[in-house]
Amino acid sequence: MATAKEGRTPKNPDWLTRYEIVARVTSAIHCANYVREGEHYTFDLNGILKPEKSTANPCLGILARLQPAFLLSADRASLGAHPISPGWNTFDCFDTGIDHGGTGKVCVRLELRDVETGELVSEATLD
Repeated sequence: MATAKEGRTPKNPDWLTRYEIVARVTSAIHCANYVREGEHYTFDLNGILKPEKSTANPCLGILARLQPAFLLSADRASLGAHPISPGWNTFDCFDTGIDHGGTGKVCVRLELRDVETGELVSEATLD
């Protein structure tokens, strides 16, 4: 039986240093934390935020929403599959949005990026 740590190890262990997950802000309307469209959050494959490589302000409303995606990413990577699910890669923050009594709304799309080149990695190019 695998331990919790072994269960999070990608089938190709070098993926941990080769790739990172980027949550790119695709929409930001009246965000109370001043997150802006085009900014991003960068994470390692275990879902640990890399603040030095992120451009968006910290916001628990969006960061907390991404946690289930990192569990799925780790699971997919442990099977040797592309860590970003093609059907579950877009998320919004907890705020209900200004049109529903909240203050605003932020949406992000997850992408896999090569650490060395900065290029996005598609399903077809992942080895």
